[in-house]
Amino acid sequence: MEPDSLRPRIAVVGGGVSGLVAARELALAGADVVVVEGADRLGGRIRGAALAGTTIDIGAESFATRGGTVAALIGEIGMADQIVRPAPLGSWVIDGPRSIPLPAAGTLGIPATPLSAATVRALGLPGALRAAAEPLLPRPIGRDAGSLAELVRARLGARALQRLVRPVALGVYSADPDRLGVTTVPGLADAYARRGSLIAAARDVRDSQAAAGGAVAGLRGGMTQLIAGLEAELARLGVAVRRGVKARRLEQQQGPSRDRRWRVLADDGAMLAEADGLVLAVPENVARRLLGAGGTTAQTTDRVEVVALAIDDPRLDGAPRGTGALVARDAVGSGSRRGGAAAPILAKALTHVTAKWPERAREAGPGRHIVRLSYGRSGSAPETIGLDDAEVRGIARYDASRILGVDLRADTVVDLARCTWRMGRPPGSRDARPLAAPEGIALAGDWVSGTGLAAIVQGARAAATAALAAASH
Repeated sequence: MEPDSLRPRIAVVGGGVSGLVAARELALAGADVVVVEGADRLGGRIRGAALAGTTIDIGAESFATRGGTVAALIGEIGMADQIVRPAPLGSWVIDGPRSIPLPAAGTLGIPATPLSAATVRALGLPGALRAAAEPLLPRPIGRDAGSLAELVRARLGARALQRLVRPVALGVYSADPDRLGVTTVPGLADAYARRGSLIAAARDVRDSQAAAGGAVAGLRGGMTQLIAGLEAELARLGVAVRRGVKARRLEQQQGPSRDRRWRVLADDGAMLAEADGLVLAVPENVARRLLGAGGTTAQTTDRVEVVALAIDDPRLDGAPRGTGALVARDAVGSGSRRGGAAAPILAKALTHVTAKWPERAREAGPGRHIVRLSYGRSGSAPETIGLDDAEVRGIARYDASRILGVDLRADTVVDLARCTWRMGRPPGSRDARPLAAPEGIALAGDWVSGTGLAAIVQGARAAATAALAAASH
């Protein structure tokens, strides 16, 4: 290893998965690394919460096995034996008053087999026939679409958009497909350009995912174990980690190009780190503020609140909605919260945690179930924001009852946990604004590389390589 005086020093601002992975890559490459994190904990949107005597994932709970990127990282830090697989129960879509099993083998809801029984059940025969005709449409149809929604509507029809693609997009990206471009979905744009058909493109993406084990997996004990593993790795590699200190501005020393060092400063001007290069692994609005870039608006991030319930009700043992369900915007329940007409389902998605993860069911014990509901659709605040726990418990119980098809009594809900997140705009969003970083600074995060741990890990590694290369010149 080079003497400390010759090793490039890199500061990583942000201690989420992007920052921790970038810091590890830099340290493995021989850099002297410091991580600056404003919160008192590491992990970003991977976080645990106490619920009914156990700890659950209140943030990200799984990772895509596509390509093996995350599994390889987990193996590198000695945790391969902790990987667990979900139960193969499938998921559902709640559309209006109907509950429909989600057709398998689709890509963001785009059906790869439009005439399958599951797709016909979801779209009805006219909608399925409309979608099945898509490969026969002339290639120019949809070519000038300004969003994923416009393209799907032009190529597959309104039912495929409303009943399949829109609920899935809202669940995966917390964004309406009207705001997403085709490039948002990994591999879809290239496959569509090559094949000229969305159905064919969905099949290609599906097949490429299946070849690499295209599914999801988790970790025994929850995804917070990944953060603990990465933190232990950084300690082993001698990476300094500073928590609870917020970076407020950046400053670059003047002088010859080779000698210009970056300083990361706090509000009071105190220097948090000095380095030859930086990785900004922070949300887009924070990166823009640190770089003095304009264009930060309320649309930069959308809030999402996750509400977890522990429920004692053996009627849920049969997993009535498989591993969970996505909810269309106009879905309604069969009852009301305070009497009167049927109230809408406010949640956009539900995960039946103890049905999806068998180890969680064993931990919970017979008859106890954990469900997670997600609130906050694109462009609007979660309906639960600002409400007290009692009000949120009532909303979540009603929504879970309507989604699961089981009328849950108030006394069956034994505990509640909740957490609010800010979700970045995914790359390819129609309202995205490019952000160019100065020389010596690399950007990382889901708003740069795309949603999902696989994309985040790859993006963090790329950012580390770029920052190290710039600092070494």
